[in-house]
Amino acid sequence: MDMSKYKSMFLTEAREHLGNMNQVVLVLEKDPGDKGNIDSLFRSAHSVKGMAASMGYDGIAELSHKMEDMMDKFRKGEMPITPEATDILLEGVDALGQMIDAVEQDRISDVDVSRTIERIKGYGAQKSVVSLNPATEVEPPATDYRPLTTGFNISIEISQDSPAPSVRAVLILRKLKELGEVISTNPSEADLKGRKLSGPLSVKFVSDTAQEKIEEVVRGMGEVSSLKVEPLKDEVQAPDFRTPIAAPQKESVKSEAEEPKGSRPEIPSIGPLQQTVKVNTALLDYFVNAIGELIINKSRLHDISRGIPSKELSDGLNHLDRLVRDLQNQVMSVRMMPMESLMERFPRIVRDLARKEGKEVTLNMEGQDIELDRSIIEGLGNPLIHIIRNAVDHGIELPDDRRAAGKPLPAKILIKASREKDQVFIEISDDGKGMDPERLKEAAINKGLITPEQAAGMSKKEALLLTCIPGFSTAKVVSDISGRGVGMDAVKSAIEPIGGSIDIDSRPGAGTRITLKLPLTVAIIQSLLIEAAQEIYAIPISRVLKTMEIDRDTVKTSQKQSLIDFDGFLIPLLSIRKIFTLPPLAGQAKFIPVVVTEVKGKIVGLVVDRLVGQQETFIRPLGRPLNKIGGLSGTTVLGNGRTIFLLDVGNIV
Repeated sequence: MDMSKYKSMFLTEAREHLGNMNQVVLVLEKDPGDKGNIDSLFRSAHSVKGMAASMGYDGIAELSHKMEDMMDKFRKGEMPITPEATDILLEGVDALGQMIDAVEQDRISDVDVSRTIERIKGYGAQKSVVSLNPATEVEPPATDYRPLTTGFNISIEISQDSPAPSVRAVLILRKLKELGEVISTNPSEADLKGRKLSGPLSVKFVSDTAQEKIEEVVRGMGEVSSLKVEPLKDEVQAPDFRTPIAAPQKESVKSEAEEPKGSRPEIPSIGPLQQTVKVNTALLDYFVNAIGELIINKSRLHDISRGIPSKELSDGLNHLDRLVRDLQNQVMSVRMMPMESLMERFPRIVRDLARKEGKEVTLNMEGQDIELDRSIIEGLGNPLIHIIRNAVDHGIELPDDRRAAGKPLPAKILIKASREKDQVFIEISDDGKGMDPERLKEAAINKGLITPEQAAGMSKKEALLLTCIPGFSTAKVVSDISGRGVGMDAVKSAIEPIGGSIDIDSRPGAGTRITLKLPLTVAIIQSLLIEAAQEIYAIPISRVLKTMEIDRDTVKTSQKQSLIDFDGFLIPLLSIRKIFTLPPLAGQAKFIPVVVTEVKGKIVGLVVDRLVGQQETFIRPLGRPLNKIGGLSGTTVLGNGRTIFLLDVGNIV
């Protein structure tokens, strides 16, 4: 039987169960007596086992079955949950994750689960205890999911004298569906409804109904000349992996005397239909692209309409604006994902790193319900892991060192997400030893990354941002956690192309706080259009601090660098023409248009020829070789059909 159509469902559901197992094991490590979490852990392992068995993934089914047995003993109080047990369970979860990855990639898994299985068996042999009071044993809790079912291969031959064999086959299938789950048929139901049945009907079927009952029901349908029902060797679950089973409802029966004469009999309710469906992410990407094209063409229609004095046309375009905006908001809301989907993996990472380093660390998280565009969420995983690794390895002290410094144990790491208008802020802070700006400058000088003169003129913020330079590291020992000169530079290079920025604050002995500032979405954004040498460019509004026109007479000069006053501070002026080697501007206007933004951690003013205005833009990624040009992050199309570049102002110089 071809089960490939259930593969994506299996992958999604299995990973959800593994994520739950990861979280629950970490909770049980701190509170081994939590019966609710023990039951949740058991159900997840049980579900993965059933799904894998249904799909024929024997390795996954075998390991999850052994883990389920272990958890069942936890439920019954036959074995204690110790740190050794949680280590074994997490090792098993990791192995299952690797095997599931192999399924997704259509390759044979190279994971050797024998060691994990032996550890499970060994733990059971050592830790099993005999219950002295059977009355206190934990009863298996009621579950909202499908019970274990048996799989059957059923072969049915319809009598040759049947006037409509295909119709009879369809009726038999309907009856089977009342007893369980029809996984597949040969011929298919579509062919049967098309009156195509020239041989036996083969059915793959799962049910908790006894084999004898199934045979009795099928034969009772009539016109069956031959029937063969063979149970599969292993118990399986229907591929409808997460379908809840409603508890049986007591029917209210009225006698005829109680029924009002002439009343209409009530039709039994079949319950509400499922209110949510799963959508392939490729389809969502298509919708976003289609909305982007609508926005471009809407702008084009507006440009054309400017020369046509028609109230009907103007009203129609205004209505189109509202429709496109509403459609865009709905599509983008579907693409939004909660931070929880990203943050749920971090407790496990912190736990494993802390144990490996011999440190005591607790992780707190806030703002898991804050939503971001799926494309941004997908790109945040590795940058945040880099920051967490650095916090545990570099920031948090060893227990003895914290005690000597009078600091409490365990150390604390906080990940906090918050939203302000169309931007999201993610803070990762720790109460570790912090960073010394002077030591960072010294390390950068020794590595040849900056000169002593540059170091002398650096602010504290600029010194802390030295950690984002490729190849910068203060680690004395290279480990598998950090110290290879990569980390914060990877964070910076990952978030700046999507319009994000990074800020670092740290105090020696008190800890470090790293703040990521991100847009809600990167596909369709508000942009500021600017002009330089008759070329139009777009800058994400999220990167614009202020636009202004300054009097040329107020510009100051220091060491050949033009400076202007901004909120009481002198900031340098950078010319877009010079950055992109465009011809110099002829003549000198009295007022200079300036866009105040942040470039490589510094507040600067970008000098442009003209501020064109603000516009909603659909961003397309750059292809080769343009993606190699610094300072550019994408393209968009104006209403007149003109293609322009989106500037990556964070890396423009």
